[in-house]
Amino acid sequence: MSGSSVQSRAVLAAGTWPVWGNEAAVDQLRQEIVRGRVRHAYLMAGPEGVGKTTLTMAFCQALICQAPPEPGVGCGTCLACGKIARGVHPDVQTFSLASQSAGHKGTKNTSLTIETVRELCATAALRPMEGRWRVLVVEDAETLQGIAQEALLKTLEEPPAFMVMILLANDLELLLPTIRSRCQVVELRPVQRSLIRDGLVASGVAVDRAEELAALAAGSPGWARRAVEDPKFVEQRRQAVGRAFDWISATGYERLVAAVKIGDSFTKRRSETFSDLDTLLGVWRDALLLRAGQSDFLTFRGQGDRLGDVAGTWPIEDVHRAVRSVQTCIADLEANVRPRLALEAMVLQWPTSPRR
Repeated sequence: MSGSSVQSRAVLAAGTWPVWGNEAAVDQLRQEIVRGRVRHAYLMAGPEGVGKTTLTMAFCQALICQAPPEPGVGCGTCLACGKIARGVHPDVQTFSLASQSAGHKGTKNTSLTIETVRELCATAALRPMEGRWRVLVVEDAETLQGIAQEALLKTLEEPPAFMVMILLANDLELLLPTIRSRCQVVELRPVQRSLIRDGLVASGVAVDRAEELAALAAGSPGWARRAVEDPKFVEQRRQAVGRAFDWISATGYERLVAAVKIGDSFTKRRSETFSDLDTLLGVWRDALLLRAGQSDFLTFRGQGDRLGDVAGTWPIEDVHRAVRSVQTCIADLEANVRPRLALEAMVLQWPTSPRR
Protein backbone atom coordinates (compact mmCIF):
# COMPACT_ATOMS: atom_id res chain seq x y z
CA MET A 1 0.00 0.00 0.00
CA SER A 2 1.26 3.45 -0.78
CA GLY A 3 -0.68 5.54 1.76
CA SER A 4 1.43 6.94 4.60
CA SER A 5 -1.25 5.92 7.08
CA VAL A 6 -0.62 2.31 6.12
CA GLN A 7 3.16 2.54 6.03
CA SER A 8 3.31 3.69 9.65
CA ARG A 9 1.54 0.62 11.00
CA ALA A 10 3.47 -1.96 12.96
CA VAL A 11 3.96 -5.35 11.36
CA LEU A 12 1.87 -8.28 12.50
CA ALA A 13 2.80 -10.26 15.54
CA ALA A 14 2.87 -13.98 14.80
CA GLY A 15 -0.57 -15.56 15.01
CA THR A 16 -2.50 -12.30 15.36
CA TRP A 17 -4.16 -9.48 13.47
CA PRO A 18 -3.18 -6.09 14.96
CA VAL A 19 -6.78 -4.86 15.21
CA TRP A 20 -8.18 -3.49 18.45
CA GLY A 21 -11.78 -4.61 18.82
CA ASN A 22 -14.15 -5.50 15.97
CA GLU A 23 -13.44 -9.19 16.48
CA ALA A 24 -16.41 -10.18 14.31
CA ALA A 25 -14.94 -8.37 11.29
CA VAL A 26 -11.53 -9.96 11.83
CA ASP A 27 -13.05 -13.42 12.19
CA GLN A 28 -15.19 -12.96 9.06
CA LEU A 29 -12.23 -12.01 6.88
CA ARG A 30 -9.93 -14.63 8.32
CA GLN A 31 -12.46 -17.40 7.80
CA GLU A 32 -12.98 -16.40 4.17
CA ILE A 33 -9.25 -16.84 3.59
CA VAL A 34 -9.17 -20.16 5.43
CA ARG A 35 -12.14 -21.53 3.48
CA GLY A 36 -10.89 -20.27 0.14
CA ARG A 37 -13.91 -18.01 -0.33
CA VAL A 38 -12.20 -14.66 -0.76
CA ARG A 39 -14.55 -12.17 -2.44
CA HIS A 40 -13.56 -9.94 -5.33
CA ALA A 41 -14.64 -6.75 -3.52
CA TYR A 42 -14.95 -5.59 0.08
CA LEU A 43 -16.27 -2.38 1.59
CA MET A 44 -14.72 -1.52 4.96
CA ALA A 45 -17.03 1.05 6.53
CA GLY A 46 -16.79 2.89 9.82
CA PRO A 47 -15.91 6.17 11.53
CA GLU A 48 -12.57 7.88 11.01
CA GLY A 49 -9.80 6.23 13.04
CA VAL A 50 -11.81 3.13 13.94
CA GLY A 51 -9.26 0.76 12.34
CA LYS A 52 -10.25 0.36 8.68
CA THR A 53 -6.70 0.87 7.39
CA THR A 54 -5.17 -1.42 10.01
CA LEU A 55 -7.71 -4.14 9.23
CA THR A 56 -7.05 -3.77 5.51
CA MET A 57 -3.29 -4.12 5.97
CA ALA A 58 -3.76 -7.23 8.11
CA PHE A 59 -6.10 -8.69 5.49
CA CYS A 60 -3.58 -8.02 2.72
CA GLN A 61 -0.77 -9.63 4.69
CA ALA A 62 -2.91 -12.67 5.46
CA LEU A 63 -3.74 -12.99 1.74
CA ILE A 64 -0.18 -12.65 0.43
CA CYS A 65 2.06 -13.88 3.29
CA GLN A 66 4.77 -16.30 2.14
CA ALA A 67 5.00 -18.18 5.45
CA PRO A 68 1.73 -17.94 7.40
CA PRO A 69 2.12 -19.29 10.97
CA GLU A 70 -1.46 -20.57 10.74
CA PRO A 71 -4.26 -20.37 8.17
CA GLY A 72 -5.60 -16.85 7.62
CA VAL A 73 -2.79 -15.07 9.46
CA GLY A 74 0.18 -13.19 8.08
CA CYS A 75 3.54 -13.74 9.73
CA GLY A 76 4.49 -10.07 9.61
CA THR A 77 8.16 -10.89 9.06
CA CYS A 78 8.46 -12.41 5.59
CA LEU A 79 9.47 -10.36 2.57
CA ALA A 80 5.88 -10.00 1.35
CA CYS A 81 4.49 -8.88 4.74
CA GLY A 82 7.33 -6.41 5.13
CA LYS A 83 6.70 -4.90 1.70
CA ILE A 84 3.00 -4.53 2.46
CA ALA A 85 3.75 -2.81 5.77
CA ARG A 86 6.11 -0.39 4.00
CA GLY A 87 3.67 0.22 1.16
CA VAL A 88 5.96 -1.09 -1.58
CA HIS A 89 4.48 -4.47 -2.54
CA PRO A 90 3.94 -4.54 -6.33
CA ASP A 91 0.69 -6.50 -6.00
CA VAL A 92 -0.91 -4.15 -3.44
CA GLN A 93 -1.71 -0.67 -4.69
CA THR A 94 -3.55 2.15 -2.92
CA PHE A 95 -5.64 4.86 -4.55
CA SER A 96 -6.59 7.81 -2.36
CA LEU A 97 -6.97 11.57 -2.26
CA ALA A 98 -3.32 11.76 -1.27
CA SER A 99 -2.08 9.64 -4.19
CA GLN A 100 -4.38 11.50 -6.57
CA SER A 101 -3.01 14.83 -5.38
CA ALA A 102 0.56 13.64 -5.87
CA GLY A 103 -0.21 12.62 -9.44
CA HIS A 104 -2.27 15.68 -10.39
CA LYS A 105 -0.81 18.71 -8.67
CA GLY A 106 -2.70 21.95 -8.88
CA THR A 107 -6.16 20.35 -8.97
CA LYS A 108 -8.83 20.44 -6.27
CA ASN A 109 -8.46 17.34 -4.14
CA THR A 110 -11.79 16.90 -2.40
CA SER A 111 -13.07 13.92 -4.38
CA LEU A 112 -11.74 10.91 -6.24
CA THR A 113 -12.12 11.55 -9.96
CA ILE A 114 -12.98 9.43 -12.96
CA GLU A 115 -9.35 9.71 -14.10
CA THR A 116 -8.25 7.99 -10.89
CA VAL A 117 -10.86 5.26 -11.39
CA ARG A 118 -9.71 4.72 -14.97
CA GLU A 119 -6.16 4.25 -13.71
CA LEU A 120 -7.45 1.84 -11.07
CA CYS A 121 -9.41 -0.20 -13.64
CA ALA A 122 -6.38 -0.43 -15.91
CA THR A 123 -4.30 -1.66 -12.98
CA ALA A 124 -6.93 -4.26 -12.09
CA ALA A 125 -6.35 -6.02 -15.42
CA LEU A 126 -2.65 -6.62 -14.65
CA ARG A 127 -1.78 -10.05 -13.30
CA PRO A 128 -0.01 -10.20 -9.92
CA MET A 129 3.77 -10.19 -10.08
CA GLU A 130 4.74 -12.00 -6.88
CA GLY A 131 1.68 -13.56 -5.28
CA ARG A 132 -1.69 -15.07 -6.04
CA TRP A 133 -3.67 -11.85 -5.67
CA ARG A 134 -3.59 -8.31 -6.99
CA VAL A 135 -5.12 -6.14 -4.25
CA LEU A 136 -6.45 -2.65 -5.02
CA VAL A 137 -7.21 -0.46 -2.01
CA VAL A 138 -9.44 2.59 -2.47
CA GLU A 139 -9.19 4.93 0.50
CA ASP A 140 -11.62 7.89 0.85
CA ALA A 141 -14.12 5.87 -1.20
CA GLU A 142 -17.04 8.01 -0.02
CA THR A 143 -15.54 10.93 -1.99
CA LEU A 144 -15.82 9.12 -5.34
CA GLN A 145 -17.64 11.34 -7.81
CA GLY A 146 -20.90 9.94 -9.17
CA ILE A 147 -19.47 9.43 -12.64
CA ALA A 148 -16.40 7.80 -11.08
CA GLN A 149 -18.56 5.34 -9.16
CA GLU A 150 -20.38 4.42 -12.34
CA ALA A 151 -17.05 3.87 -14.10
CA LEU A 152 -16.00 1.56 -11.27
CA LEU A 153 -19.06 -0.65 -11.71
CA LYS A 154 -17.76 -2.50 -14.77
CA THR A 155 -14.69 -3.75 -12.92
CA LEU A 156 -16.84 -4.75 -9.94
CA GLU A 157 -19.31 -6.55 -12.21
CA GLU A 158 -16.64 -8.37 -14.26
CA PRO A 159 -13.62 -8.67 -11.95
CA PRO A 160 -10.49 -10.59 -12.94
CA ALA A 161 -10.23 -13.85 -11.03
CA PHE A 162 -7.01 -12.72 -9.33
CA MET A 163 -8.24 -9.27 -8.19
CA VAL A 164 -9.40 -8.21 -4.74
CA MET A 165 -10.65 -4.64 -4.38
CA ILE A 166 -11.04 -3.08 -0.93
CA LEU A 167 -12.99 0.18 -0.57
CA LEU A 168 -12.57 2.16 2.66
CA ALA A 169 -15.35 4.60 3.54
CA ASN A 170 -16.29 6.60 6.61
CA ASP A 171 -19.93 6.60 5.47
CA LEU A 172 -21.07 3.80 3.18
CA GLU A 173 -24.38 5.58 2.50
CA LEU A 174 -22.49 8.05 0.29
CA LEU A 175 -21.76 5.23 -2.16
CA LEU A 176 -24.24 4.18 -4.82
CA PRO A 177 -26.44 1.19 -3.91
CA THR A 178 -25.07 -0.57 -6.99
CA ILE A 179 -21.53 -0.21 -5.60
CA ARG A 180 -22.54 -1.43 -2.14
CA SER A 181 -24.43 -4.42 -3.53
CA ARG A 182 -21.35 -5.66 -5.40
CA CYS A 183 -19.13 -5.58 -2.32
CA GLN A 184 -18.95 -7.64 0.84
CA VAL A 185 -19.69 -4.95 3.44
CA VAL A 186 -17.60 -5.13 6.62
CA GLU A 187 -18.81 -2.56 9.15
CA LEU A 188 -16.49 -1.47 11.94
CA ARG A 189 -17.81 0.04 15.16
CA PRO A 190 -16.22 2.38 17.70
CA VAL A 191 -13.94 0.35 19.94
CA GLN A 192 -14.52 -0.13 23.65
CA ARG A 193 -12.46 2.14 25.85
CA SER A 194 -11.05 -0.81 27.80
CA LEU A 195 -9.69 -2.38 24.59
CA ILE A 196 -8.02 0.87 23.54
CA ARG A 197 -6.53 1.26 27.01
CA ASP A 198 -5.23 -2.31 27.03
CA GLY A 199 -3.78 -1.87 23.54
CA LEU A 200 -1.95 1.29 24.58
CA VAL A 201 -0.60 -0.35 27.73
CA ALA A 202 0.60 -3.34 25.70
CA SER A 203 2.49 -0.93 23.43
CA GLY A 204 4.31 0.61 26.38
CA VAL A 205 2.08 3.52 27.45
CA ALA A 206 1.75 4.11 31.20
CA VAL A 207 -1.56 2.92 32.65
CA ASP A 208 -2.80 6.35 33.81
CA ARG A 209 -2.00 7.97 30.47
CA ALA A 210 -3.51 5.05 28.58
CA GLU A 211 -6.73 5.45 30.58
CA GLU A 212 -6.89 9.17 29.78
CA LEU A 213 -6.21 8.70 26.07
CA ALA A 214 -8.67 5.84 25.79
CA ALA A 215 -11.40 8.04 27.31
CA LEU A 216 -10.63 10.96 25.00
CA ALA A 217 -10.39 8.70 21.95
CA ALA A 218 -14.17 8.23 21.85
CA GLY A 219 -13.85 4.77 20.33
CA SER A 220 -11.08 5.63 17.85
CA PRO A 221 -7.90 3.54 18.20
CA GLY A 222 -6.32 5.55 15.38
CA TRP A 223 -6.74 8.78 17.30
CA ALA A 224 -5.30 7.18 20.45
CA ARG A 225 -2.21 5.98 18.57
CA ARG A 226 -1.63 9.42 17.08
CA ALA A 227 -2.14 11.08 20.45
CA VAL A 228 0.65 8.97 21.96
CA GLU A 229 3.05 10.37 19.38
CA ASP A 230 1.73 13.94 19.30
CA PRO A 231 0.47 15.62 22.52
CA LYS A 232 -1.21 18.31 20.40
CA PHE A 233 -3.95 15.81 19.59
CA VAL A 234 -4.82 15.59 23.30
CA GLU A 235 -4.95 19.35 23.77
CA GLN A 236 -7.04 19.79 20.63
CA ARG A 237 -9.54 17.17 21.86
CA ARG A 238 -9.74 18.82 25.30
CA GLN A 239 -10.44 22.16 23.66
CA ALA A 240 -13.10 20.55 21.45
CA VAL A 241 -14.78 19.05 24.54
CA GLY A 242 -14.72 22.48 26.18
CA ARG A 243 -16.32 24.09 23.14
CA ALA A 244 -19.03 21.43 23.13
CA PHE A 245 -19.90 22.07 26.77
CA ASP A 246 -19.91 25.84 26.23
CA TRP A 247 -22.27 25.47 23.26
CA ILE A 248 -24.67 23.20 25.12
CA SER A 249 -24.63 25.40 28.22
CA ALA A 250 -25.32 28.61 26.28
CA THR A 251 -28.64 30.41 25.99
CA GLY A 252 -30.91 29.64 23.06
CA TYR A 253 -29.85 32.86 21.33
CA GLU A 254 -26.14 32.14 21.88
CA ARG A 255 -26.59 28.64 20.50
CA LEU A 256 -28.10 30.03 17.29
CA VAL A 257 -25.35 32.64 16.93
CA ALA A 258 -22.72 29.90 17.24
CA ALA A 259 -24.59 27.77 14.68
CA VAL A 260 -24.63 30.65 12.20
CA LYS A 261 -20.91 31.36 12.64
CA ILE A 262 -19.96 27.71 12.24
CA GLY A 263 -22.26 27.33 9.25
CA ASP A 264 -20.80 30.37 7.50
CA SER A 265 -17.24 29.07 7.95
CA PHE A 266 -18.07 25.45 7.06
CA THR A 267 -16.53 25.50 3.58
CA LYS A 268 -13.16 26.62 4.96
CA ARG A 269 -13.30 24.46 8.10
CA ARG A 270 -15.09 21.35 6.85
CA SER A 271 -12.90 18.73 8.53
CA GLU A 272 -12.63 20.73 11.78
CA THR A 273 -16.40 21.16 11.89
CA PHE A 274 -17.05 17.44 11.47
CA SER A 275 -14.48 16.71 14.19
CA ASP A 276 -16.17 19.17 16.55
CA LEU A 277 -19.58 17.69 15.79
CA ASP A 278 -18.28 14.20 16.56
CA THR A 279 -17.05 15.50 19.93
CA LEU A 280 -20.37 17.28 20.51
CA LEU A 281 -22.18 14.01 19.78
CA GLY A 282 -19.98 12.26 22.34
CA VAL A 283 -20.85 14.83 25.01
CA TRP A 284 -24.60 14.52 24.35
CA ARG A 285 -24.30 10.73 24.41
CA ASP A 286 -22.57 10.94 27.77
CA ALA A 287 -25.36 13.17 29.05
CA LEU A 288 -27.83 10.51 27.88
CA LEU A 289 -25.87 7.76 29.63
CA LEU A 290 -25.72 9.84 32.80
CA ARG A 291 -29.48 10.41 32.75
CA ALA A 292 -29.92 6.64 32.23
CA GLY A 293 -27.74 5.86 35.27
CA GLN A 294 -24.93 4.32 33.18
CA SER A 295 -22.01 6.47 34.31
CA ASP A 296 -19.55 3.58 34.01
CA PHE A 297 -19.80 3.85 30.21
CA LEU A 298 -19.12 7.58 29.84
CA THR A 299 -16.71 8.55 27.06
CA PHE A 300 -15.52 11.69 28.83
CA ARG A 301 -15.50 10.23 32.31
CA GLY A 302 -13.39 13.05 33.74
CA GLN A 303 -16.21 15.49 32.90
CA GLY A 304 -18.80 13.76 35.07
CA ASP A 305 -19.54 16.80 37.26
CA ARG A 306 -19.90 19.12 34.28
CA LEU A 307 -22.06 16.56 32.49
CA GLY A 308 -24.35 16.43 35.50
CA ASP A 309 -24.65 20.20 35.47
CA VAL A 310 -25.33 20.27 31.72
CA ALA A 311 -27.90 17.47 31.76
CA GLY A 312 -29.59 18.99 34.79
CA THR A 313 -33.12 17.74 35.17
CA TRP A 314 -33.84 17.36 31.46
CA PRO A 315 -36.04 14.36 30.70
CA ILE A 316 -34.14 11.52 29.09
CA GLU A 317 -36.37 11.85 26.02
CA ASP A 318 -35.16 15.43 25.49
CA VAL A 319 -31.51 14.42 25.79
CA HIS A 320 -32.08 11.58 23.33
CA ARG A 321 -33.64 14.06 20.89
CA ALA A 322 -30.50 16.19 21.17
CA VAL A 323 -28.34 13.17 20.35
CA ARG A 324 -30.46 12.48 17.29
CA SER A 325 -30.26 16.14 16.23
CA VAL A 326 -26.46 16.01 16.07
CA GLN A 327 -26.55 12.75 14.11
CA THR A 328 -29.03 14.28 11.67
CA CYS A 329 -26.91 17.41 11.30
CA ILE A 330 -23.82 15.37 10.44
CA ALA A 331 -25.79 13.38 7.87
CA ASP A 332 -27.26 16.57 6.39
CA LEU A 333 -23.85 18.20 6.04
CA GLU A 334 -22.49 15.09 4.34
CA ALA A 335 -25.47 15.26 1.95
CA ASN A 336 -24.61 18.89 1.13
CA VAL A 337 -27.55 20.50 2.92
CA ARG A 338 -26.87 24.21 3.47
CA PRO A 339 -24.59 24.27 6.56
CA ARG A 340 -26.32 27.14 8.34
CA LEU A 341 -29.73 25.51 8.00
CA ALA A 342 -28.44 22.13 9.19
CA LEU A 343 -26.74 23.60 12.25
CA GLU A 344 -29.65 25.90 13.16
CA ALA A 345 -32.09 22.99 12.91
CA MET A 346 -29.82 20.99 15.22
CA VAL A 347 -29.59 23.50 18.08
CA LEU A 348 -33.32 24.27 17.93
CA GLN A 349 -33.95 20.65 19.00
CA TRP A 350 -31.79 20.87 22.10
CA PRO A 351 -33.57 20.99 25.46
CA THR A 352 -33.62 24.24 27.39
CA SER A 353 -34.31 25.20 30.96
CA PRO A 354 -35.75 28.41 32.47
CA ARG A 355 -32.27 29.88 32.96
CA ARG A 356 -31.69 29.58 29.18
